[in-house]
Amino acid sequence: MSKIIYYIGAGASYGNKNKRELLDEGTENERLLVHEGLPVVNEIAKSLVAFQEAVRNVDIIESKTYTFMGRYATDGTKVNYTRSRLLEDIKELHKATKEHSTIDTYAKKLYLTKQVRQLKKLKNVLATFFIWIQLESKTDQRYDTFLANILQMDNLSLPLNISIISWNYDSQFELAYKNYSNNNLPIYDKLGENLVPNNQNSGLIFKLNGSANFGDFNMVDYILNHREKGVHPLVQLIEYYGNLEADTTELGFELHSHLSFAWESTERQKEMIATINQITSDTEAVVVIGYSFPYFNREIDRAIFSKVPTLKTIYIQDPNPESVEPSLRAVLDENRNVKIEYQKDCTQFYLPREL
Repeated sequence: MSKIIYYIGAGASYGNKNKRELLDEGTENERLLVHEGLPVVNEIAKSLVAFQEAVRNVDIIESKTYTFMGRYATDGTKVNYTRSRLLEDIKELHKATKEHSTIDTYAKKLYLTKQVRQLKKLKNVLATFFIWIQLESKTDQRYDTFLANILQMDNLSLPLNISIISWNYDSQFELAYKNYSNNNLPIYDKLGENLVPNNQNSGLIFKLNGSANFGDFNMVDYILNHREKGVHPLVQLIEYYGNLEADTTELGFELHSHLSFAWESTERQKEMIATINQITSDTEAVVVIGYSFPYFNREIDRAIFSKVPTLKTIYIQDPNPESVEPSLRAVLDENRNVKIEYQKDCTQFYLPREL
């Protein structure tokens, strides 16, 4: 059973703050390039402009035939048309991010007003954006160091006494693990199909909001290892975008965004929470990294923390942990006597004394 929970939010994938580049500052084309890690919520809009610029400028030869998934031929004219559609969709999402406090707010608005088609488009664009930025940016190096510290020597697995619960869509854990093994980490996401094994022999990673992938595999790693020779990875990604939700069953697969939001309840999500409750029932410490406990997620946060009766200490690793604590307190039962400690040094993921 798990003794330690790592509770992961967007700040855990921030990367090196010195490896960010703001271009054309103060203009309509102001954009943020991230060279390590991923943008956090208040950087998404500027990063979307960088994504739009990259899509607009990537070389697509209309007379060329491109190969999709190594099996399906498509001509450059069709890929170019998909590029135009993607550019319009990015522009629309960027506009929405400027008009709402966060993308989650906009997504919840679409959900409440039953704008199903627009919500699906948002997820498709957002998943494509996260895949692109991880193709372009180095993985946050803290993941590599963390895995080097905790992986078991005999089989390179996560220790059985650690559970990782992530609210992130990204593939930073998966990409960092490729430096150690060609096997896959035991990751169970909200929209995945794999099941938790009955005979659990390693720690597990749970992705509460699903993944920025188009299937039950790491899209970033797949594109890097299966792209056509001489074809930019972004061109391949544009091809994938054009086939999202399309009927590709005759090719033996179906692509759709594996990205979801907390309020979109599914049976799979309920099963995942039940499994988390079972595995973490004797947890003694939680390390919260880069997570602010937003109201949107409160119901699920409470469902997880309410089932950890042995919890003694919560470590908040954040540059401003004081601002996180009130929202954390709102998740905990008011009668709980849990010690909260601050860790302001974010250069590496914190390894508590309980390990």
